[in-house]
Amino acid sequence: MKFRYFRDPDNFAFKIEEEQQCSVCKDVGRWFDAGGFFGVNEIDCICDNCLSEEKLEELEIETNEAFEGTDEEKREIIYKTPALPTWQGNRWPYVVGGYCVFERIASKEDFDGKDDFVGSFSNSDTKNSDMEWLWDSLPVKIIKNVNEGADISVYLFSRNGKKHCTWDSS
Repeated sequence: MKFRYFRDPDNFAFKIEEEQQCSVCKDVGRWFDAGGFFGVNEIDCICDNCLSEEKLEELEIETNEAFEGTDEEKREIIYKTPALPTWQGNRWPYVVGGYCVFERIASKEDFDGKDDFVGSFSNSDTKNSDMEWLWDSLPVKIIKNVNEGADISVYLFSRNGKKHCTWDSS
């Protein structure tokens, strides 16, 4: 399943451990874990189709936070996009007039060096974060899936061919 703002949900979205019924349509599979979703109602999991068809809006359940852009863009991030694999905030980056695409949890191999890495963060992040420590904490090898993430994770996004990053820690 393709999602506009989430490049590789099979490897980088939180999924349930074993097959079970989608809480919405009852199809059986290894679906998106809804444990980190927030809203009025609660579900255990949701399949790709129900998520992409915006079934969460009817249930008043959100996967991510979105504050900029058109109502249609915000609804797509909030109700039709897998949740970011973060421990803390689920605010989706909005840069240069549009939402970024989540690529993966980053490693040093995703950058052309420390300057490229630092340049992928907002001015606010570079002022309020120890970028040297964060660079040193970054895994050397490509991270292949969400289970290979560490206590400190850098989330690599792209927009118009440019890298944009956020980070958090457990």
